[in-house]
Amino acid sequence: MSSLLRLDYLTTGLPHAAAAEIWKGVVGPLFEPRAFHPGQQSPTGSASGALIGDIMVARVVFGAQSYRRDRDLIARTPDHILFHLYNVGGFNGLISGHQTTIWSAQVAIIDLAQEVDTLAASSDTVALIVPRALLPEVTDAPLPPRLDPVRNRLLAAHLAALRERSTLLEVADVEEVVTQTLDFLRALLDPSRAEAIVETPVLATSHLALAEQTIRTHLASPDLSPEMIANEIGVSRATLYRMFAPYGGIMRSVQERRLLAVRAALSDPLETRRLSRLAADFGFRGKVHFSRSFRAQFGITASEFRAEQVALAQKDQRSDLDLLRDWWPRLGTRS
Repeated sequence: MSSLLRLDYLTTGLPHAAAAEIWKGVVGPLFEPRAFHPGQQSPTGSASGALIGDIMVARVVFGAQSYRRDRDLIARTPDHILFHLYNVGGFNGLISGHQTTIWSAQVAIIDLAQEVDTLAASSDTVALIVPRALLPEVTDAPLPPRLDPVRNRLLAAHLAALRERSTLLEVADVEEVVTQTLDFLRALLDPSRAEAIVETPVLATSHLALAEQTIRTHLASPDLSPEMIANEIGVSRATLYRMFAPYGGIMRSVQERRLLAVRAALSDPLETRRLSRLAADFGFRGKVHFSRSFRAQFGITASEFRAEQVALAQKDQRSDLDLLRDWWPRLGTRS
């Protein structure tokens, strides 16, 4: 099995001028990054992402800065839709033709055919880029800058799960993942379905995504239980048990989610926590319990797995800006 091509642009620890130049190259096809205020140095940030067929998903972390996209930049860069989940931070300004404020746990829907002028706080985000050509049914009309709370929660859960999955996705899985994602977005963004959005068949499994999001959010909590998860997503315990019966039960799924979350974190070049801290943050009772569980699940120690990922990143030289520049015009153009 072969893994996806990944590109990692990590600027932490670099001289400021070099970090700013890399960051400008990374976000340049989308926005012109500018200093947040006159006395600020040139803005910087880091991004780690993967190309999944004709869509792109990445974790993007950046300091406070302004983002602008004018008519000239629109005319000379590809026409895509950006779905941008803010796990930490947020922004205020013009997107998709509206003055909009986005904060933590909200998803901004940014039509890149429209001008952008925002002021962003320091943020940790997940970005999904989808070419407009892949969503013709829902992009003919103007897209809202953000969705109502119910649909926002579904979208945020999907983006978080997609980003986590992308760190370990194999090429053989790409077509299925792209199809599922596009079907999900079509259903979510169709204004004719707004009244009964959670009843849409393609979104019915989103209760699973919401349950996984709840588990992910509360992995370190001693209160993480079937009762708490059921209450959080608005279903009965009996319904929750039925949802997870095909996967070996809810608490087995919690344990597997903890292990997968650690594994995904160890595959993320932006992740710097020590193994002991990761184990605690993802709800393991101690280092020994964590180490045994990880090796039993994956057949390798966590330390060995992290070392493999570091070596892979160095071998693949995944930081060439020319590769990134080649991505943008190719997205959505495959026959």
